[in-house]
Amino acid sequence: MFAESRKHIDAALCGSIFELHRANKLVRSKLKKCEVEQFRSDKRLKHSRKKLDRALATSVEHVQRIEDKARGTLLGVTVAVAAFGVASGIVGPTGVLGGHCVTVRIVAAVLLVGAMAYLFVSGIFSLQAYKIGELYEPTLFDSGPLVAPSKESMILLYCMEQNNRIAILRSNRLAASFSCLRSGLIAILLLGVFVVAVALLTPPA
Repeated sequence: MFAESRKHIDAALCGSIFELHRANKLVRSKLKKCEVEQFRSDKRLKHSRKKLDRALATSVEHVQRIEDKARGTLLGVTVAVAAFGVASGIVGPTGVLGGHCVTVRIVAAVLLVGAMAYLFVSGIFSLQAYKIGELYEPTLFDSGPLVAPSKESMILLYCMEQNNRIAILRSNRLAASFSCLRSGLIAILLLGVFVVAVALLTPPA
């Protein structure tokens, strides 16, 4: 019951950030425990080398696409922070709400701090999505006349699986970043609506 309520609160306020964090912990554990020898009996070893190479290239491209999306999210965070900077002056003594009662200014300040927190966390998650992990690709020592073809195929499968896990880690961080960015923008929007409503309906104190 409590766990279910916690999930709902996490989804409503944080965009399931904590659930994504727990999922990433499981993926990281699999990432560390994965070894080449685990693929010795994998059915995909029957595939041609060309097909495995193509599948590996696809896994690398997937990780790189997520990296590109993370850059775009960082740009969105930058724009949102600029909007936040413009809005931050409204609660000061010389701001739009400067002449209104303390309660009005406290509500505006809470929305402002909430927006700031969401945008800050969004930027952190976006940077983590950009930097997380590494790309797995065979090295020069993983191929050649001294390496058995079956071993080369096992290494390719290992790299593919590790890249897929890296992609999941980055996707989860990116999803968390999007959720925080959305929440931050909503907080800024609510602040704008609140300021306009107060300015129109409430005379200065």
